[in-house]
Amino acid sequence: MIEDVYEPLARYRDEFRQKFAALTREKFKELTERSGVDVRANRRLVAEINKLQSEAETANNKKTCYGCLMAIGFIGAVAALIGAIATNGPDKHTQALCILGIVVGLILGIAMIPLFNAVSELLANLESRITTKKGIAWNQMEPLNRLYTWDITVKLIEATVPRLEFDPYFTADRLASLHRQYGWDDSFNDGKSIIFAQSGVINGNPFVFGHYLEMEWGAKTYEGSKEISWTEWELGADGKRHRVRRYETLYAHVTKPIPVYSEQKLLIYGNDAAPNLSFSRQPSGLTGKDGELWSSIRKKWRLSQLKAYSRNLTDNSNFTLMSNHEFETWFHAKDRDHEVEFRLLFTPVAQAQMLNLMKDSTVGYGDDFTFIKQRKVNVLFSQHLNEATIDTDPLQFRNWDYDEAFSFFVQFNERYFKDAYFAMAPLLAIPLYQQMRTHEDIWKGVLGRKASSFWEHESVANYYGDGKFEHPSCITRNILKTQVVEREGGESTIAVTAYGYKGVKRVDYEEVYGGDGKWHKVAVQWVEYLPVQRTSNMHISERSTPSDIFKQRAAASHESAFRRSILSYLSGA
Repeated sequence: MIEDVYEPLARYRDEFRQKFAALTREKFKELTERSGVDVRANRRLVAEINKLQSEAETANNKKTCYGCLMAIGFIGAVAALIGAIATNGPDKHTQALCILGIVVGLILGIAMIPLFNAVSELLANLESRITTKKGIAWNQMEPLNRLYTWDITVKLIEATVPRLEFDPYFTADRLASLHRQYGWDDSFNDGKSIIFAQSGVINGNPFVFGHYLEMEWGAKTYEGSKEISWTEWELGADGKRHRVRRYETLYAHVTKPIPVYSEQKLLIYGNDAAPNLSFSRQPSGLTGKDGELWSSIRKKWRLSQLKAYSRNLTDNSNFTLMSNHEFETWFHAKDRDHEVEFRLLFTPVAQAQMLNLMKDSTVGYGDDFTFIKQRKVNVLFSQHLNEATIDTDPLQFRNWDYDEAFSFFVQFNERYFKDAYFAMAPLLAIPLYQQMRTHEDIWKGVLGRKASSFWEHESVANYYGDGKFEHPSCITRNILKTQVVEREGGESTIAVTAYGYKGVKRVDYEEVYGGDGKWHKVAVQWVEYLPVQRTSNMHISERSTPSDIFKQRAAASHESAFRRSILSYLSGA
């Protein structure tokens, strides 16, 4: 029987962390054996390359030193020559010093030329040898580099944590399930473009990690200036009035809208438990980073506010304070709208585990998460997830140095596991969420459409980069949105529309009062951002249903990619 994870912090600390670390090292050992890479030969070659790089660094330092001395010599000689020409009168001593400076400078500069040339030749030779040997090292490691795949990391996580499964890609069927079963609304995606998505299930209940780009209007202040002058009369020391010219620089500012782009990561989770309950909570700030005294004061103040809110019968809230005041103070979901279901969800076990997560400061990330529940949909944001890398592109594992490849492989995967696990931990801390299993999951063997969702289409488009789709006049980043135009024979034609902005130079004239007692118009140049868009086609095919025609077209295209289990190419490339 598969065991549930009801104590996420303790299980990670006492079991999962060590298990995942062991599995990661075993996986790299397995890949090494499958590749047939001669590790000893690679280490010998890397040692030679490191020695050459050290020699090249020394040679480069010498080249810099000789170059500086050569420049000092010739510049000093020129300076001494100018000094000799500029010297007037019969100052024999100064003339002699200038002549000596010219001679010494020329000797120093000329003496450095052969040394500079010799070390430059040596450095070029060393760099050439390093490039050659690195090429050999890349060839040595190529059999291993070819074995890295998109799903290595998530497969390791699946083998570590019970009831956790990841999808090869985010399917349209999975997205439709979120719509149909849980009431997910695609309005969330308005004005956003998906950079990466990783979906899966926890005991059959769907989740999606999303990394998206969004645009909001910000403001930028532009500055202009104007020089003015005027004449004044003032009384001089001689008792007479004199005409004086005054000067002043006038400054003007205008503030105009500007598109500001930002990236955000989140976790979406669907579950039928407590289907009528909605609430939200944010990081409490009670971790005591500024001292236990102030932390204690904040806790008491927050609890007093909750008690007062609970006793207030004049508003429309049905909030009733639970007996576990510590949990209420930390979790602080005072906007909940269904007390019975809130207590059903947050049993004493769930409260204790959630408190452990929020109060932790050594194992995980503590209370850094925002938790929003809207009926059957749960959305979590966390600071550590927003700073994490959730893209498992295998290209990042490629290396010419076996030991560096091993070190990066271990560090990346262990960090990925920690980041993903603790993003999910607030969900795992609620036993009822793991006890619920969807009807669709029970019959998943009968279901099984494999077409990818528009989240994946946007992710693939962003993988190419928005520069492939942007309007020629665009000067900003682009929000890429997609739409399926046609799907036939395993190939989908996707229309990718890039929404960006062009910049048009404008001038405003602001009146500024000058020291001359007059108003002056100061020109301020600014940029007006006007929307532009361009639509072009991208073609994709999921690996499970490739067509021969698609493969031929992709092979003929200069712009094609394989991302996770999705093949793609661009029209006209």
